Amino acid sequence: SVNIMLFFRLFFLSSDCVILLGAFLTDINLGIYTARLDLGRAIYSTSERLAIRYHSFEHVRFKDFIRGLVDANLTPHPTGPRPSPPRPREFLPAAVNAPVTIARLFERVNEYLDDHSIVIADVGNALFGASDLLIRHRTEFLGPAYYASMGFAVPAALGAQLGRPDLRPLVIVGDGAFQMTGMELGTIARFGLNPVVIVLNNAGYGTERHIHDGPFNDVAPWQYHRLPEIFGTGRAFLVKTEQELDHALDEATRHKSSFCLLDVHLDPLDKSAALGRLAERLSKKI
Repeated sequence: SVNIMLFFRLFFLSSDCVILLGAFLTDINLGIYTARLDLGRAIYSTSERLAIRYHSFEHVRFKDFIRGLVDANLTPHPTGPRPSPPRPREFLPAAVNAPVTIARLFERVNEYLDDHSIVIADVGNALFGASDLLIRHRTEFLGPAYYASMGFAVPAALGAQLGRPDLRPLVIVGDGAFQMTGMELGTIARFGLNPVVIVLNNAGYGTERHIHDGPFNDVAPWQYHRLPEIFGTGRAFLVKTEQELDHALDEATRHKSSFCLLDVHLDPLDKSAALGRLAERLSKKI
């Protein structure tokens, strides 16, 4: 879909056989149906159905289909050329008072990630922007891409770190989503977990502003960076400039005894590259 970079999209759509395993074809992961997926060249298997080209096969369990593929001992084709994303550039803060933008934020996050990270993205700019992150071989990624469940990320960080204590969650969440479920930080603090939470503070529902703007997209101006005062633990940073962002992530990397929260102030109309691609296509339909 238009959510992903052009060279990946062309590689995907030009394949003679697309195998979709457990991927539900919903409006979000099809870029509001901008993906031109030819099901005549697809094998589509989920917990709900199995289809090969346009033929559907009933009562085939997903795990049985996967086991059958493994046991079939299929002869692999020679590996052809594959697209590779551009390597992250070294992040160097611009002028002293240069304001943070979505694009520069994700450039810095790219530099922060390592094999011990698990990225957890909420919906909207958080998810669209994270789709362009370079996820390392062992970096995990969680996002509510199928059903766009707003408020997913902070509670998901709690479950993810309890389930995988060897990984440190990097949570990317909008201010609107955080106001729904962000108080789960209290439970995170109670259990001594240490995610790094980046709140995209753009004063409202940023994705909606690019579709249909109005005062209904505004949210209350919380002081997210003062939450450690409420919980009695944790570190927080008020981030308005690139230098402050760079410093905050450096400090968060070193501080591992509790959660860290970055209250990142952004222009209300700023958007990620992926959201820009989607909004451009949507604007032609609305």
